[in-house]
Amino acid sequence: MDPMSAAPIAGPVVVGTDGSGGATRAVAWAAEEADLRGLPLQVVCVLARHPHVPAPEADALLRRAAAVARINSDGRPVESRIAVGTPAYVLARLAADAELLVVGNRGGGRALPTLGTTAARLARTCPCALAVVRAAPGRPVPDRGRPVLVAVDGRPGSAALVRHAARLAANRDAELQVVHVWKEHAAEVIRRLGRRERVPHREEAERALEDIATTVAADHPGLRVRWTVERGGAPWSVLELSDVAQLVVVGRHHGRTVGTPATVLLQASSCPVLLAPQSLTVPSIGSTVARAHGSVTRLGR
Repeated sequence: MDPMSAAPIAGPVVVGTDGSGGATRAVAWAAEEADLRGLPLQVVCVLARHPHVPAPEADALLRRAAAVARINSDGRPVESRIAVGTPAYVLARLAADAELLVVGNRGGGRALPTLGTTAARLARTCPCALAVVRAAPGRPVPDRGRPVLVAVDGRPGSAALVRHAARLAANRDAELQVVHVWKEHAAEVIRRLGRRERVPHREEAERALEDIATTVAADHPGLRVRWTVERGGAPWSVLELSDVAQLVVVGRHHGRTVGTPATVLLQASSCPVLLAPQSLTVPSIGSTVARAHGSVTRLGR
């Protein structure tokens, strides 16, 4: 085989941990995700200072996290490492060679539902797909008995985003739910009703989803897919649907900018959120790495 024609080797799943409850849930979710994808798992603990020897408590924390990962990875090898620097910058640098970066929604042991500083920064700078593991009270993590939800808005990259979500759903043997929410202002509704016009946005969305559905059906013949087109506010409609999903997949637009639906979901979703860079909006890995500060100081098993 021509080595130039060989498929590129996929990077690992990298998960950051600080020992908090949210980070532990993220490690469990990442371990199962790595197992589903057949990829290696790296568990990383980032210290915010520069000791010559890693603190004993960091070693103990890392061993506990690796144990959680092994329990949830069906025996797959788990690599663990301690790094030094600002967590968001170090994890962004490690993510440059990763297939997926996973973090909890808030670290430091805080029981607040809002988004932590590290997760918020990574949502803007992470060069690969980013999963922020959230969970409503009482819900298990991972939670595989629910559909995978993907939110699209018709922009370029929507089809690629749905195909990505379809692969995730197929790996889980889960249903895929595709939701396209369009917004119509009151003045437009009154004018359209007065002229007895059809609903153009809905028709355009339905045609776009039909085209995407053809491709998804060809790639995943046995995948169960449900398509929803509805009028409303996209952030709040998708947020409500997250209550019945195991994972919400959304795209990142305009370089590193996180759109409103993604921002709302990262702040308040009832389940993990996967922020996928779309083909036309992937941030430059080189520029992201150039801004990353910190270094990896020890590699362990």
